[in-house]
Amino acid sequence: MRLLPWCCALLLAGPVAATPAMWVVKDADTEITLFGTIHALPKASGWLKPSVSARLDAADTLVLEAIIPEDRYALAPLVAELGMRPGLKPLTTRVSKALAADVTRTAAAAGLPIAALDRMETWLAAITLSEATLARMGITSDAGVEPVLEARARAAKKAVIGLETPEQQLRYFDNMPENDQIAMLEATLGDLGTAKADTDKLIALWQSGDVETIARDFAKEARASPLLQKVLLTDRNKRWADWITGVMRRPGKVFVAVGAGHFGGPDGLLALLAGRGLRAERIEDPTPASKP
Repeated sequence: MRLLPWCCALLLAGPVAATPAMWVVKDADTEITLFGTIHALPKASGWLKPSVSARLDAADTLVLEAIIPEDRYALAPLVAELGMRPGLKPLTTRVSKALAADVTRTAAAAGLPIAALDRMETWLAAITLSEATLARMGITSDAGVEPVLEARARAAKKAVIGLETPEQQLRYFDNMPENDQIAMLEATLGDLGTAKADTDKLIALWQSGDVETIARDFAKEARASPLLQKVLLTDRNKRWADWITGVMRRPGKVFVAVGAGHFGGPDGLLALLAGRGLRAERIEDPTPASKP
C-alpha cells in the first residue's frame, strides 16, 4: 500500500503522453535527481520518457518513499496488527448519518461487505474503500510509477532504498485521533464521489508538471484535518529535505522518486531545499514518452 492513496492516486482514464516534473540538485561531485511520481495508474500509461530512464540509469541509487514487498500479502499481518482490533463499533455508527450512507453506498459499489469494514479502524476502512474503488476502475498501485522504476533499478543491480518503512507509514494513520481518521474517511469518499470531475484537471496538471497547483489542491483536501496535513505532508517534507541535504555532502548520483504532491507550495520540497541553500533546477524535455 502506498501512502496517501486518497489524495495522490491520480485517476487517469487511459494512456497519456505525460511530461512528469523532474529536477536536479548538484554540486561538484554530487547529483540528485528529483522526480514527481504518481502512485497509481491504469496499465500501459505512457509516462516513461528517455530523459527519465537515462537519469535513473546513470544513478547509483534509487530512493523511494518506501520499499513495498512484491508480495503485497507479506504486509497483511502488520496491517491486521495496526488496523484491526476487537470491540470496535460498526463503522457506520462511528460517523454521521450522512457519511454512514456514503460508506454503505461506496462499499456496495466496490463489492466490499460492511462486516469486513467493521473490523477495521476508521483509517484502514478509508484506505480499503479507496483502493477497492480505484481497482474497479482499473487504477492500481501495481501500475504506478514506483514499481516500474524499482524493477528497472533492480535489473541493473542498483541500490534501492526507502525514506520510510511500511510500518512507519501505517503508524502515521494509526496514531491519528479518531476525529482525524473520520476526516480522512470523509475526504476519501468525497474524492471518489467526484473522481470523474477531478480526472481531467489532474491529468492536465500532472502532464504539465504543475506541482504548485497540485500542492494547492492537496492542501485544500487536507484542511478538514490540519493534523493530517502536518503528519502526512509537512513533517515528511521537512525530514526528506534534511535527508537530501545530508546526501549532498557525499559524492555520487541519486535518483529520488516521491509523490508529485510533495514538491510544490511553501512547505514543499522545492521551497524547503531552497531554504537550505540548495537550488533545484527543472529539467525540461519535449521528447515523446514511451510505454514503461
